Amino acid sequence: MEPIFESERVGNSARPLRPAAQQLLLMFPELEWNLKKAGYTVSTVQYLAVVMFITLVVFIISITFITTPLFLGAKYAESYGSLGIATIITAISFIYMMMIPKFKVTRRGRLMDKHLEYVLKDMEIQLTAGIPLFDTLVNVSKGRYGECSGMMNKIVQEVESGKSIIRVLDDFGMLSPSQYMRRVLWQIVNAVKTGSNVVIALRAISNDLQLEKENKIKIYGQELNLWALIYMMAVIVAPSMGVTLLVIISSFIGGKMINETLFWIILFGVMMFQLVFVSIIRSKRPDIG
Repeated sequence: MEPIFESERVGNSARPLRPAAQQLLLMFPELEWNLKKAGYTVSTVQYLAVVMFITLVVFIISITFITTPLFLGAKYAESYGSLGIATIITAISFIYMMMIPKFKVTRRGRLMDKHLEYVLKDMEIQLTAGIPLFDTLVNVSKGRYGECSGMMNKIVQEVESGKSIIRVLDDFGMLSPSQYMRRVLWQIVNAVKTGSNVVIALRAISNDLQLEKENKIKIYGQELNLWALIYMMAVIVAPSMGVTLLVIISSFIGGKMINETLFWIILFGVMMFQLVFVSIIRSKRPDIG
């Protein structure tokens, strides 16, 4: 499915906003690099124009469904407050869409690091066996290494178009969302320039990557102890002791504090906390392949 920011129809609709986007572009100096690292093919002006267009649509929809019914119902004080809510929703939408390239860069970097260790082992075996560097890159591009194979495929296409392999590797090293892939490409460039052994450099990077994964596992294990304590306090200790305390306090004021609604509220709060807690634990879990 074509991304909305690269859609020709949306781009044509946002065309009138390009002059304003060109002026606003000075506020986002890192946008161009983020778009390139994220893999988007659109220009920074077009991307910002599309973001402004979508933000305008969100504002119109928010006004239509939140403010207009209150204004037509002669609830003027509430309509002014809902106008502020619509403005906040629009601002959040704009900020989120401007952060999408960074989110995609981070996601691509994680997916690349997930397969990079296997790519390095594969390249190390092939180069040790005497297979030329370009043929090794071709074989990796045809392998099932996710984002790594995708990047190698683009490198192979650029080299086959007539560009120097050193220049292509250097350029893709700058655009790599993974710092380890960047080191791999630049180490290969340095090895080719100096005539040194590429296998030694790849083996060193592979060892560093393996050590970092082991450190991530240790750190994650240490964090789980703290999160387990927080979970026990929030889900087990706090509800049970809190309800007991409420029962004791309500006995002094005629029992008006305790009713069925309160228990349903506590149950709903505990369930929501558990859902949020599980999502936090999943986000912190290291993706090591």
